[in-house]
Amino acid sequence: MLETLRIQNYALIDEVEIDFRQGFNVLTGETGAGKSILVGALNLVLGARAAAEVVREGGSRAQVEAVFRMERPPRRLARLLKQHAISLEEGCLLLSRVVGADGRSKAYAAGSMVPVGVLAEIGDELVDFHGQHEHQSLLKAECQLDLLDAFGGTEAAAEAVGGQVERLRSIEQEIRRLEADDRDRTRQLEFLRFELNEIDAAGLQSGEQEEIRSRLSLITNAEKIFNLATHAHTLLYEGNETAAIDVIDAASREIDALAQINERFKVLSQLMADVRAQLEAVADELRVYTTELEFDPEELERLNARNALLGTLKRKYGATIEDILAYRDRIAGEIEQYEHRDERLEVLRREHAALETETLQAARLLSQKRKTAARRLDQQVTHALQELAMKGGSFDTQIVPIDLCSHGVDRVEFLLAANPGEKPKPLRQVASGGEISRIMLALKAVFAQADQIPTLIFDEIDAGVGGAVARHVAEKLQQLARSHQVICITHLSQIAAVADAHFSVSKKTVNGRTTTKVEPVDTEQRIHELARLLDGSLSDVSLQHARSLLKETGGSSVEKRKRK
Repeated sequence: MLETLRIQNYALIDEVEIDFRQGFNVLTGETGAGKSILVGALNLVLGARAAAEVVREGGSRAQVEAVFRMERPPRRLARLLKQHAISLEEGCLLLSRVVGADGRSKAYAAGSMVPVGVLAEIGDELVDFHGQHEHQSLLKAECQLDLLDAFGGTEAAAEAVGGQVERLRSIEQEIRRLEADDRDRTRQLEFLRFELNEIDAAGLQSGEQEEIRSRLSLITNAEKIFNLATHAHTLLYEGNETAAIDVIDAASREIDALAQINERFKVLSQLMADVRAQLEAVADELRVYTTELEFDPEELERLNARNALLGTLKRKYGATIEDILAYRDRIAGEIEQYEHRDERLEVLRREHAALETETLQAARLLSQKRKTAARRLDQQVTHALQELAMKGGSFDTQIVPIDLCSHGVDRVEFLLAANPGEKPKPLRQVASGGEISRIMLALKAVFAQADQIPTLIFDEIDAGVGGAVARHVAEKLQQLARSHQVICITHLSQIAAVADAHFSVSKKTVNGRTTTKVEPVDTEQRIHELARLLDGSLSDVSLQHARSLLKETGGSSVEKRKRK
């Protein structure tokens, strides 16, 4: 539901904050007081086009914020919020729109800047405007089939058909791929076989290129390695008086002599013995290495050739040997598919035929259920139209057969004849203003449980309505408010009297500056406002009539809600 609407520096509004209630809310006021300004501001925060003219004169920018509270977002809204990574905070969604004096605007959802188009998408799932405004979901043909399914209880069947059609399309795509031109297929198959043979012929081993590089480095630097190792061995073991081993021996003899004098030097004596053993081990390893450092010149050629081959394969098939082997396995699978193409095609064609028959049967059964639900829907909406002063008006759900698609074999469109003798037309082509508002009210009343949009706004719904019809309109709105939040701009006391929350819109001029104010009214203030709606005066008669009306309609509605 729309919990709070805050407007700053918008048109005639300095600053207004309205806390709406769940259920039925009404806004009343003199013509020109600024009720349409409120609707325009709400449209703006729900993604409507912005213009510099909305910024109050003297202001640098206009800002509108709307807080929507919901325990659990409706399915389509939840999907939309997830798609754009928008999260609720403590069950609330804050939408905001800022328009500068230069006409540039910014949009925000849950504190993050978003494109205005995203704000409009979210707005379509939060609020339905009925009057001379947008956001009328029932006028959109793409929504009407979903609404019929929700009304008729065929949503699960429609979803099942959609899943079957998706599987059919997947099979058809695979069949088309396998049925591609034979020459292209043969050429591709030969190319894949060539690649597979080239990789297999190489006999690749994981990690072998690192070993080759290590061996090549050894061979390429063989002379340098030999010289360094020989010189190191000489310094350690074979020098005349400067060999490291001789120096170590001399030092060891001196330390052994010390150990004979004092036992504390025995530890050093042992350490020197360990050093000599390690030195001998290093010298032995160097000697063995210099004697074994031999290589075949042909080995160098072989290693270079192998390294070049690996480089070529890496350029063609993958950055590493592991990547090349993975590519090899993939094309081997493709070759196998190609070689068994005819068998696979036969399996797919049989599967497609069986699934198509099954899906068509399910879609036709779904279509029958939709037609049954459509007849019931037509009767209920037509009856509701009669109650709302549209005598002779009729509603017709047109179901046109189409080829099987993701939503079955039906194209659905709601048609309406507003007057006797008129040809039914799509809802989007019917009259505007109060008539379209009453049509939408009739539809919303029937679709109350099926429609997931939480907040409904009716503007000019009372145009040309009075007497008993006004009472029927009020009852319909009251009924609708049991399942939705309803916000209604009205000039009728019969409608205003049954509301759960009543707000008065007024316009005042102070020091030559006109400002629109919105204030909640109750008890005596509400009686005065109802009296003004009755005959424009605050006479004893109108005040008494207002008290009676409020007691009659307000009291009975409260009792009904309690019983509900």
